Amino acid sequence: STWCGASAISAVGATIGSSSEDIAVSISIVAFFTVILTFAQAYFAIAVGMDDNVAGAWIGGSVDQTGNVLASAAIVSEEAAMVAGVVKIILNSGLGLLVTAVAFWWQMQSSTDLEEGEKGGQKKRVSLLLLWDKFPKFVLGYLICSGILTIVLPQLDDDSDGRGIVLRSTVSSMNKWWFAIAFVGIGMGTNIRDLWDKAVGSGVIKLYLVANTIDMGLALGLAYAVF
Repeated sequence: STWCGASAISAVGATIGSSSEDIAVSISIVAFFTVILTFAQAYFAIAVGMDDNVAGAWIGGSVDQTGNVLASAAIVSEEAAMVAGVVKIILNSGLGLLVTAVAFWWQMQSSTDLEEGEKGGQKKRVSLLLLWDKFPKFVLGYLICSGILTIVLPQLDDDSDGRGIVLRSTVSSMNKWWFAIAFVGIGMGTNIRDLWDKAVGSGVIKLYLVANTIDMGLALGLAYAVF
């Protein structure tokens, strides 16, 4: 979930054929703990006197969801927010490679299982078409939009009519609305009681806590190593 929380879960879940219930459980758990860590990590960094660059890199590398990363780092300082944003953007850009690698591994596993299960059967080849089908297309959209805005915004900022400010505001509003629609859609298909029972009974919460603790430790170590 380090890549981008719900986006990474949805992309990987679709790649390995997870059910909508499993995806909803994972997203709900990540969203719940992310709200807590958004504030906990920021105030911890302030309490221990962590350098702003280190705090920003740590938060950017360990807090899920881009919006939460920026909100958390902004509590520390504006400089921390800038560093956190850059780190998160780099991670988000690698989501496509991550999902492609998972899809490739999943196909190889399926191929091995098929070969072992069917005596004398032919080994299933890895399909490049399937890899493309599983590749999260929103990553391409993200890269294209990012490239366009990177080129266009500096030119508009030089204008005196404020078109750059209007474009930034419009993009920000669209981003919030689409995220809101996505989470409303998830909520409409989620039964809270079943979700809770499944989350507690499956051990997903324990898995998340262990994995996220390791992630936070690695991100903190790398942040200190770089800055």
